Amino acid sequence: MEECAALLGLGRLGSAIARRLLESGLRLIIWNRTVSKAIEFSRKYGGIVAPSPAEAVSECSDVHVVVADDDSNYSVLLGPQGVIEGLRKSGGRATIYNHVTVSIAHSATISKLLSSIGVTYVEAPVIGGPDRAVRGELLVLCAAEDESHCAGQRLRLLGKVIYLGKPPLAAAAKLAFNITFLGIVASLGEGLALAEAYGIEHERFLEAILGNTWIKTIVERYGRRLWPGGEARFTSSLALKDSHYALRALQERGVPGLIAAAVSGYYSLMVRENMGEEDYPSLAGFLAKLAERIRLQDSARGG
Repeated sequence: MEECAALLGLGRLGSAIARRLLESGLRLIIWNRTVSKAIEFSRKYGGIVAPSPAEAVSECSDVHVVVADDDSNYSVLLGPQGVIEGLRKSGGRATIYNHVTVSIAHSATISKLLSSIGVTYVEAPVIGGPDRAVRGELLVLCAAEDESHCAGQRLRLLGKVIYLGKPPLAAAAKLAFNITFLGIVASLGEGLALAEAYGIEHERFLEAILGNTWIKTIVERYGRRLWPGGEARFTSSLALKDSHYALRALQERGVPGLIAAAVSGYYSLMVRENMGEEDYPSLAGFLAKLAERIRLQDSARGG
């Protein structure tokens, strides 16, 4: 019998994971909230389009969820025409691989709910962008009630799997990783902004000062992505969501989360400026340009 999987959510990462699964020879059922996107993907790469998550899981016991946040994750799994409704109608069992970066509280709740009705829940958030997903070079952070659920071929198709224990440890590890690199970008942006605010052009600061230190590695790593206007691999809106989840997770354990709060505040500012679809590293250039604009306005007013 041909192996089958369902994939729910065809954003940047979801589409890349779907392509990887299709290239492995799986029969793939796909669903996306915007149906036209699923149809377009199917025409280009393959996959059978389902009208709802419930329909998508009616034939396949392995379900990959790649949506945006807590709310969409809850809706896809437990909402009307969601995965659980589909399983109840079909009488089937499922293993749900949740690749979504969600809050720790959400993942813990979902894990308990699904386990109570006999559904195997596997936290499997990933590190790496769409290009690495297509090549099967992701880092998969995995947590499940039984380690064997993290050891199968299905996850290894996506890349290297690291077993961390039971949920919500993978969710915690993913948020810890994300706030680390988001904090680096925010710090770089604030440094550029400070230099610019006092009349040191950000280009000169980057080249003459940072370019002669170890921080040069970070600047070269991101390159043009430090400035708005490029193609987004991971949007500022998602960075805002993840930094907010990280802040909440820290505070729930009594840690102030001052860096997470600052990162969340900066990305919130970016989103308010209608730049939520920009690539996350462009926060650095956004803050540099903001400081430059304020300095020039002050100068024009004679400040």
